[in-house]
Amino acid sequence: MTPPGSLEATLRRAEALVGAASALAVALADLPDLQLPPASGEGLGQAQLRAIATLYLASELESAGVVPAAEDLTRLARSGGLQADLGEATPLLEAFWLGRNERASGEERQSCFAGLFGSGAGPAPARAPSNDAFDENLLNLCEALYKLDEMASNPNWGGVAQQARVRSAGTELLDNLAHSAGGLTVFLAQEILATIRQALQILGHASVIAAFGARGVRDVVVGIAKRMRQQPPEHFDLHIRRGQAGLTILAWLAEAAPLLSSGAQPLVGIDHPVIPAAVDWLQASLSLSEAAPADRSPAPAGGAAGWNLLAS
Repeated sequence: MTPPGSLEATLRRAEALVGAASALAVALADLPDLQLPPASGEGLGQAQLRAIATLYLASELESAGVVPAAEDLTRLARSGGLQADLGEATPLLEAFWLGRNERASGEERQSCFAGLFGSGAGPAPARAPSNDAFDENLLNLCEALYKLDEMASNPNWGGVAQQARVRSAGTELLDNLAHSAGGLTVFLAQEILATIRQALQILGHASVIAAFGARGVRDVVVGIAKRMRQQPPEHFDLHIRRGQAGLTILAWLAEAAPLLSSGAQPLVGIDHPVIPAAVDWLQASLSLSEAAPADRSPAPAGGAAGWNLLAS
């Protein structure tokens, strides 16, 4: 059973990004004497950027409760706490259980996400350095993309000032990520994405959906939380939407990175798919910010203008 159409397409795109990142990382590892100029951000390469785009999607799926729900379902099934026949989904659960020590734990995933994207992009880990400037940097980039046609002098790409703002915001975001990404970024992206794929195969299986009387993955996630006597993850659809948008934006940044330092040609056109992705990210983030209690997941410092762009 595959996830809903839009999420399935996003997963396939994420898998393609990770595949390209892995191939590039392996190729560069075979050429140790090759000196490549840094794209930006003190040498942050395209392989890492593609992997980071995938990990951003993973962080939002974690906030939506996807992998934790599959882990909890496995515990319920093994403990006898689930009084329902999971039928053909049982082998998937058994495989997921057997692989539990070979994949990143929940705490390790959360530490990875917090280190790259700050605690606002996923559940806050118990102990981990948090890249709390990430959200504001991504917000600034999304604002610059959203305003590309504001007072534009060119109908196709905005104008020199608008393009310069996008370049500046993109460079700042790359510089921010350069201090957070490490040598294991590509490997972690591969591993965590494979875990997400397994989790969604379980949660979206017809037998599991029937066992919970659910209409889809979101209802299954909520049902599992209730069986575990936990607070169900909130705003499932908003986290999926923000994750999909963030993947598109960061994947675009990976391709645009080598051009950021040159103003010889426009960086992005007004009709590029990254523009509606930036709007989606702003809208989803605004909705999550408005829904969150004051002491949790605040809007980025100095970022109120970004939310007000779409609230007005």
